[in-house]
Amino acid sequence: MPEPAKEKRQGSGLDNRIMARNVDAERMSPKSFIVVGAGLGGLATALRLAHRGHSVTIFEKNGFVGGRCHQIDLGDFHFDGGPTLLMMLDPFRKLFQDVGEHFEDHVSCQLCEPSNRVFFGDGTQIDATTSLDQMVSQIQKISGIKDAKAYPKMLTELADLYEASIPNFVRRNYNSVLDLASPKTAWTAIRHGMLGRLDKVMKKRFQDPRLQNLFCLQTMYLGLCPWEAPSVYGVLTYMEYGQGIWYPKGGLNSIPKAVANLAEKKGVNIILNAEVGQIRGREVELVDGTKHQADAIVCNVDLPFAEAHFLSTGLQLNHAKKKPYRYSCSAAMMYLGYQGDLPAFSHHNIALSRDFNQNLSEIFVKRTLPSDPSFYVAMSSRTEPCMAPDGCQNIFVLIPCPNLDYNWDQESVDTLEGKVYARLESEFGFDRGKVLVKKSRGPADWKEEFSLNQGAAFGLSHDFFQSVCFRPSNRSKSVEGLYFVGASTTPGNGLPMTLISAELVEKRLEEDGLV
Repeated sequence: MPEPAKEKRQGSGLDNRIMARNVDAERMSPKSFIVVGAGLGGLATALRLAHRGHSVTIFEKNGFVGGRCHQIDLGDFHFDGGPTLLMMLDPFRKLFQDVGEHFEDHVSCQLCEPSNRVFFGDGTQIDATTSLDQMVSQIQKISGIKDAKAYPKMLTELADLYEASIPNFVRRNYNSVLDLASPKTAWTAIRHGMLGRLDKVMKKRFQDPRLQNLFCLQTMYLGLCPWEAPSVYGVLTYMEYGQGIWYPKGGLNSIPKAVANLAEKKGVNIILNAEVGQIRGREVELVDGTKHQADAIVCNVDLPFAEAHFLSTGLQLNHAKKKPYRYSCSAAMMYLGYQGDLPAFSHHNIALSRDFNQNLSEIFVKRTLPSDPSFYVAMSSRTEPCMAPDGCQNIFVLIPCPNLDYNWDQESVDTLEGKVYARLESEFGFDRGKVLVKKSRGPADWKEEFSLNQGAAFGLSHDFFQSVCFRPSNRSKSVEGLYFVGASTTPGNGLPMTLISAELVEKRLEEDGLV
C-alpha cells in the first residue's frame, strides 16, 4: 500500500510541474492587444507590449498621436497643444531603456535656464532656477536673510521626499487601502511628513507670502489647489528646482511621435481617425460599426469618460451609483502668433494675480471666473526660433479656470481673455494689433476634443482620497480583460506619471498571465 501512495505523490508533483510549464508557455506565447487612444500612456503601453513580442493595435479618434500632448500649427507658428513642461526625465529614459533604446538617441532635450520667470502681483519677479546660489541670492533680495537660509534646507528635504515617495508610493500598483497599512509604508509617510497640507508646510518654512505661493503653485500643473494638496506634492517643487525643466527639440509632441515611431517599428498598428463607440468584454466596436477582438484591451481614454460612455448601459448605471469623482480645474488657452517681441518674457513664465489666494478660491471653491486671473505664458520660440517666423513669437497662454461646473458661454471666454490681454498690455508691452493668428480653447473644447469629463483639462483631481490606493485602479473591476492607462488612473497625471502608468499596467498584465 505505501508504494502506490508514493507513486501517486510523485505523479502529482510531475503533473504540477507540467502544468506550471504549460502556464509559463501560455504566458510566453504572443497575445493580441487593443489599445484605445494614442496618448502618451497608450503609446508607451503599446511599445512595451510589442517589445515583448505581442500583437498590438491602437485605435485613435483624432488624426494625430499624443492626445493632450499634441502640436498645434497655425500657419508658420507652431505650439505645444497641451503640456509644455518636461520634468523628471527618469521615466522617459526608463521607457526607452526597457525596450533596448536610449531616450537621447530619439529626443534631443535642452535644459531651460531659467526654469521659469515668475511675476508676482506686486510687481516683483524671480527667476526660478536649479542654481542654488542664484536662488538664495534672489530670495535674500526680495525677502531677507531668514527666508534665504531656509531655501537650501527645503530643497534637501524635498529631495529626500522625492527619493522616498517615488519608489514606495508612486511606482507601484495597489489592490486595496491595506496596501498602505504596512509598518514600513506608514513610517515612511510619517517620517517625511507626507500627510500634511502643502500650503501649511510652506508657511512654516517661509515668512514671505510670495515665497509660500511660489513653492506651492506647482500643484497647479496637476490642476490641483495647493489648499487641497497633500504635502507629498512638494516633490513637484523639487522636480522644478532640483532637477530642472527641459525642452525637447520640436516641442513636447516630439516625445509621443518618437514613441509612436519606435512602436511602429516593433509592429504596432496605429490607426488614426478611428473612434471607439463601445467596449464589450474583450471586444471593441468602433463608431462605424466594425468590431475587433483581442486577448485584452488597454484603454487610454480618460477613465471617467470611458466608464460612462464605452461600457454597457448596465455598467454605466452601476458606476453612477458610486460616489462621484472629483475633477481638476480646467484651462482656457490662447495660442497667439505674434509679430514682434515681448522682451520681459523667458521661455516659461508665470504671472500671479495680486491676490493669489482669492484667485484660487474663485477657481476651486466658488467655481466662478477669476476677477484677476493668474496665467502662464510659454514662448518656445525663445529656445527654438524656428517655432515662429523671423521677427515673431509663438505665445502660448494658459489661464487656470473652473471646469464645466461653471456655466461657460462665449461671453465668459471673451471676458477672461480680455482680462489677460489687459494685463499683458499694461505690464509687458503686448499689442493686440500685432496678433497675426489666434486659436482659443476652453473647458467645452477639452471635453469635446479629448473626452475629458467636466472639461477638466488635467483629468481627475489629485486630492488625498483620489491619490495612491484611492485612485481608480488600472484593472477594471467590472469588465474582465479591460485595463486603464493614463492620467486618471494609477499613479496620476503629468507626462512622467503617465509613463509610470504604462509601467504599472504592464505589471498588471504580467500578474494576470497575459504577458
